[in-house]
Order: sequence, then C-alpha cells, then structure tokens
Amino acid sequence: MREQIENVLSKVADSARTGMNGAVDATQERVTQASKAVANTKKPVQRVSKASLEVNAVAFRTSKELIELQSKSVQKGIDAIAKRLREAARADSARELLAQQRDVLPGAARYYADNAKTAFSIVRGAVNELGATINILRDQPVAKKAKSAARKTTKTAKTAKAKARTVAKKVAKTVSETQSAAQSA
Repeated sequence: MREQIENVLSKVADSARTGMNGAVDATQERVTQASKAVANTKKPVQRVSKASLEVNAVAFRTSKELIELQSKSVQKGIDAIAKRLREAARADSARELLAQQRDVLPGAARYYADNAKTAFSIVRGAVNELGATINILRDQPVAKKAKSAARKTTKTAKTAKAKARTVAKKVAKTVSETQSAAQSA
C-alpha cells in the first residue's frame, strides 16, 4: 500500500513539476519578448530627438532668412525715403513735387509686393520641411508594438500563475485523498 501511495505522489509531483516548468518557460519567453520590445523603444526616442533637431534647424534658418529680408526691406525703405526727400527738396513747385512722388509710388508698391512674396515663399518652404519631418514621426508604430508586447507578457504571467495554482490544487487534492486512503487502510 505504501508503494502505491508513493507511486501516486510521485506521479502528482512529476505532473506538478511539468506544469510548473511549462509555466516558467512560457513566462520566460514572454519576458524575453517584452525586453526586446522595450529595447526597441529607444528607436522612437532617437527619431523624436532627430526630428526635434531638424525642427530647430528649420526654425533658425527660417528666422535668419526672414530677419535678413526684413533688414534689406528696412534699408531700402530708408533709401527710398531719403530719395523722395531729396527729390522734394529739388522740386520747384507743388505740381512737380506731386508728379515725382506719383512716379515713385508704383515702384515702391511693386517692391513691397515682391518682398511679401519672398517672405511667404520662405515661410512656405519652412512649413513643407516641418510637414515632412512630422509625417516621418507619424508613420512609426513602434510604441504600439511595445505596449502590445507588455500586455501579452502580463497576460502570460497571469496564465502561468493560474496554471501553477491549478497544479497545486490537484497535488493538494491527491495528497489529501492518498492520506485518507492510507488512514482508512
């Protein structure tokens, strides 16, 4: 009888070891996958860092071009005012003064319109560059993969824990039945 009890307990223990080893192996596999997924999250950080540097470069370059354009515009405006004042000083009559000013106005208007077009062109180029940088960032689903792997790992760990509980209950039940059988014999 003692031999039968030992055989039953041995089978139960082997079954428990097999179940536990399977649960441990599954958990280790999922944890390995999760560690790889976490390691891959460096890539989005690097991508965001690179994109930030690109955005800063575009912003500084655009600011520089706009400031240079504004400086040239102000300088030309000052030159135009000085020219108009010289012409006004040379005018012999109010009619001649108005005629000179009338002749200068279309050129000034054309200059300011061209200046505005150039400024819009600079800004449009910056917007296009920024749009390309942002689109590169949008198309990267790496963070979603990392979250999914982490959820799977958690789920596997819970499943392994549940399997271990089930095996432990079976072992406890078998041991209890074996002890009852041994006492009644």
